[in-house]
Amino acid sequence: MGALASWVVLAVALGQSSAPYVRSRVSPGDDTTQCLYWTQTRVVWQQSTVGNQKVTNHTEFQAITDSFKSWQDVFASCGNLTLAEGPRVDSRTVGYARTGDNINLILFRTRACRDVVDASDACFAADTCANTYDCWDDSAGTIAITLTTYDERTGIVYDSDISFNAASFNFTTGNGGPCGIVSSPGCVDTDVQNTATHEVGHFVGLDHTLATGSTMNPSAPPGEVSKRNIDTGSQSFVCAAYPKGSASKPCFPVPDTGGNGDDDDDGDGCSAAAGGLAALPLLAAASLLARRRRRGAR
Repeated sequence: MGALASWVVLAVALGQSSAPYVRSRVSPGDDTTQCLYWTQTRVVWQQSTVGNQKVTNHTEFQAITDSFKSWQDVFASCGNLTLAEGPRVDSRTVGYARTGDNINLILFRTRACRDVVDASDACFAADTCANTYDCWDDSAGTIAITLTTYDERTGIVYDSDISFNAASFNFTTGNGGPCGIVSSPGCVDTDVQNTATHEVGHFVGLDHTLATGSTMNPSAPPGEVSKRNIDTGSQSFVCAAYPKGSASKPCFPVPDTGGNGDDDDDGDGCSAAAGGLAALPLLAAASLLARRRRRGAR
């Protein structure tokens, strides 16, 4: 199985589309490759029981539930997919395993791997530190990241997990104004629902767009809550890619895979792609986030 972490913000700054929506691709940003999409009619997602350990009221659980519900409302209107919340789980492992049960997991990482793992640890090269040490192993400037595992030939998604960077960001769920030097009750710093709604867009197959007001715009300054409401462009993606009463739509005809989309013999038919949300204004974030694309054993 191959692993691919795609750092897309630089591509955005250099000319990514301002279309109402942009579908995620097998090769990020390459319109000649297949789109990523779910083929089942019901996808169960689950939150880690830990929640965000840096807060005490744990309203983040409801904020994430509300984010998925806003997407489910769109699917109920014109789509064919049900996003169903399952019971909370103790698992802290993201990614996909060919054998055994897989969970579409939503969790918060509250420690940076660079702070708790020795720099010589082989997990950095293997891209396994996050799961091994329960830590945040991506850019400090990325608010959250969605890791999606899919078939490279068909684009069919098998698993998707969302991780929040609570090691670097103060996640809030209030409805007040932006937090200042002295935080007031209910103020907004890095909004959970704003972030989660964007990441669920990645979860269902959307990439970033520069379209004004889009939920899938790749930057989110402190205090932003506008992404809580799904824009009309992203809603139109649901109707087009997951049409009610019909099968989900790839971008190109899907090759015959013998029924399961994963019948390759060389063990290299699956990949994982990561899409995240930047904390800084777009151009400033570009140099920070677009630092690498990596592929390795998984």
